[in-house]
Amino acid sequence: MSDRQALPSGLQLTALDPTFRDRPHEVLDALREAAPVHDDRALGRVFLTRFADAEAVLANRGLAADPRKATPGTYHHRVYVGAGAAAPFEPSMLQLDDPDHRRLRRLTTQAFNQRTVEAMRPRIRAIAAELLDALPPEDGFDVIAAYAAPLPIIVIAEMLGVDAADMAQFKAWSDDRAQGFNPARTEAQTAALRAAQDGLNGYIARAAAERRERRGSDLISALVAAEEAGEQLTLREIVTTCHLLLVAGNLTTTDLIGNGVHLLLRHPDQLGRLRDRPDLAANAVEEILRHDPPVAQTTRTATQPVTIGGVEVAAGHSLTTSLLAAGRDPERHADPHRFDVTRRDTGHLAFGGGPHFCLGAPLARAEAQIALTLLFERFPALRLDPERPSRRKSLPVFNGWQEVWVRTGAVGPSTD
Repeated sequence: MSDRQALPSGLQLTALDPTFRDRPHEVLDALREAAPVHDDRALGRVFLTRFADAEAVLANRGLAADPRKATPGTYHHRVYVGAGAAAPFEPSMLQLDDPDHRRLRRLTTQAFNQRTVEAMRPRIRAIAAELLDALPPEDGFDVIAAYAAPLPIIVIAEMLGVDAADMAQFKAWSDDRAQGFNPARTEAQTAALRAAQDGLNGYIARAAAERRERRGSDLISALVAAEEAGEQLTLREIVTTCHLLLVAGNLTTTDLIGNGVHLLLRHPDQLGRLRDRPDLAANAVEEILRHDPPVAQTTRTATQPVTIGGVEVAAGHSLTTSLLAAGRDPERHADPHRFDVTRRDTGHLAFGGGPHFCLGAPLARAEAQIALTLLFERFPALRLDPERPSRRKSLPVFNGWQEVWVRTGAVGPSTD
């Protein structure tokens, strides 16, 4: 990759590219060596692969999360606001800067703080156990469809106060909403995205109207109460906040659990350590987040000229931090490609950083710790199905498995 013309750019740095999807670190390691601050002209962005650069960008309050501040034609603008957008831009908390970001975050923080999440652990464990009880009797199942996907959607939907009868529709809407991060959507994907947005908008608006008449203990009720208490939370803000919590609480945690299952089954020595020492569950989840994070990248916009890694970036330009690359940076982690549930240097950027550090991090961690522990307790001989190879998702921004088929019988571990 010494030749600048050979550097990967555009969709080659997303899961839409087969090589990147299946072997991303071959691409990212070489790019970090050749051009750690890479001018990706194909998508109109600077692409960062070093941990230190990514950490500095995410912590920099002078950079914008709001894509409306980006120059038209740059990556951040075109995906969310410009010609690549599926609908008129309605910013969520994730895409707002202070003071609006601070106000919305303050109103939702209590539902996701450590104390609240600790109180939820028994319910999360009960949901996980119910899903395991409902698995088909035959020897094998897809971990993603049967377990990793339904667990977080049930948890977040219950928090929002969604009726159990609407869970399947909520899950479908949530999955289709993820196409909002895809810069190369097909017409069919764009249509599905718009239908999901419309469906969710209507559902949440109706739920908010019902909560005005009769309060519950759910998060929508809390948001409605905050609006009426003079916090100036509009109906649109309630809707976009619920959209964000749904997608963040569903797709990313599904991928975290799925990535964890696959990593542990591919590394039976590490799974053995975890079985012998259940107290390693929390550290194992941090190592999964470092080694194979559920979010591949995140983007900011320079509001004024800024120097990153010795390279000047113009005002209005997009800065994409590769969270995948940051977690395997040899300047930050010893032997970065080794998966080790006892690793001490598990520092990662999987939940972002700075003012936009993931609000749901405590919940995601709890769900993953509980889900992995219960799964491997229930199936001591769990192994990857050698006849049904695991398949990665083809979705930009997110990083996870579409299918991970396993067998439960007492045969030695397989390699997929």
